[in-house]
Amino acid sequence: MYTIKGHDGKEYGPVDAAQVQQWLGQGRVDSSTLIRAEGSTDWRSLGSFPEFVGAGVPPPIRPATPPPPANTISTLIPYRNAPALIAYYLGVFSLIPCVGFFLGLAAVVLGIFGLKQASKHPEAKGKAHAWTGIILGTLVLIGHIVLFVLFFAAASRHQNQSGAGWRM
Repeated sequence: MYTIKGHDGKEYGPVDAAQVQQWLGQGRVDSSTLIRAEGSTDWRSLGSFPEFVGAGVPPPIRPATPPPPANTISTLIPYRNAPALIAYYLGVFSLIPCVGFFLGLAAVVLGIFGLKQASKHPEAKGKAHAWTGIILGTLVLIGHIVLFVLFFAAASRHQNQSGAGWRM
């Protein structure tokens, strides 16, 4: 004897194996229907009972679910990791003279935040964008500091030369 849990969530039975076979033939139950043998506490699928395998009824045809889309857009553009994306653009735009120092600094800071977010939430992606922002920002910062030092060294040297020149 068996108890059937219908697709409506209600329990039917106890019924004998012949009744279950009849319901299989009528399509009222299928191999995925939950069934419990008398004396058991476990619900199992009807198809897992050897006495109902090969009953002449094919397993139910379920509509194929499409595989989840490969999120290629978020790999190319990490729209779920705004700090990494902004760091990338700031790193690129930091190559613009005069404003590069400030944009480079912001690119480094946001790149670090973007890396932290990508580590916490791997589905957000954006590690490459964050690293690009950090590297470009750092290179531009170093370049500006070197230019700043060279400019003041040249200005200081020019000041010393003009101060020691001819006086009238």
